[in-house]
Amino acid sequence: MRTDYFIVRDSKRSFKGTEKFIKLVEQDGKCDCCGDTLSLKESVGGHILSWAGGNETDAKDNLVVLCEPCNSDQSDMSYEEFKKQYKQ
Repeated sequence: MRTDYFIVRDSKRSFKGTEKFIKLVEQDGKCDCCGDTLSLKESVGGHILSWAGGNETDAKDNLVVLCEPCNSDQSDMSYEEFKKQYKQ
């Protein structure tokens, strides 16, 4: 018997500029992890619950604005897990 397993992913992997802008304003223009000041152009919309794990791209519930290094370091782990490791 053949069984195919796959994760159904949200096709919208990235956040819109307006979604990112609103969240960046809410975060006082800073990376939510390291606290560096960011411009909209420098900021990256990151997923609180990883997209790679099958979680949806939803600006209301799953968006955090990060700098490029923090977003890259987060990789596919949950943001909560990453932030705990970052603070250690």
